[in-house]
Amino acid sequence: MPDAHSRSADEGAPATQIADVTCRSLASALAQRCADLHGMDVEVARTDPGPPVKIQVRCGGRFEVGLRVAVEHVGGNVYDVFCTIEEGASCRLTYSRPEGAGAPLPLCPRLGRRFSAFVLEDLERRLGRWHLRGEED
Repeated sequence: MPDAHSRSADEGAPATQIADVTCRSLASALAQRCADLHGMDVEVARTDPGPPVKIQVRCGGRFEVGLRVAVEHVGGNVYDVFCTIEEGASCRLTYSRPEGAGAPLPLCPRLGRRFSAFVLEDLERRLGRWHLRGEED
């Protein structure tokens, strides 16, 4: 079944550039947040260039979660970034491409923080269930 957000009516930066900066911003912010909050290493790896882009997040060798990132051009330099967690929640973020930006686009810390907060909430829920299952054994 095709992804509802896999199309890109893009006239400015290609959707792949926006997806790339989203992935890089997520990797940077999520690694920092997980280290600060949980002392846990995470690995963020792109598994399919898409569209939609597929990402695998591995948490300290304990478990992993898959993500999909799709980009739609809204108009001008504004893009909607749709983030979906496998078998989980989804969210929409907005990215404004800097004027005159080339490729690769610079990291977007605010986008990374928002995306990582969304992913971390799901990871914490899964980690809690993983710990509970371990204690029941």
